[in-house]
Amino acid sequence: SAPSSSHCPQFHAMDTLQRNGYDLARAMATLVPQGGPVLCRDEMEEWSASEAMLFEEALEKYGKDFNDIRQDFLPWKSLASIVQFYYMWKTTDRY
Repeated sequence: SAPSSSHCPQFHAMDTLQRNGYDLARAMATLVPQGGPVLCRDEMEEWSASEAMLFEEALEKYGKDFNDIRQDFLPWKSLASIVQFYYMWKTTDRY
């Protein structure tokens, strides 16, 4: 049987993104409850300080174009991980 979306947030997120025609803002609005995302810390992939700095540099250059960020700055990270990191990072004082 297929894993339920609660056990596999990446699949759920990608599925939602697809259903919203890859409109990230619309997909996030359906995924993220009012008040921000509920991400379990243990679901977050570990990011090193240098990866976080690369991410911030990429964000400055590309805005929220996560495909370009991944391609040019963090090719070893999954797109889902980068998107997840962005929403966690937004809740920090570095934002």
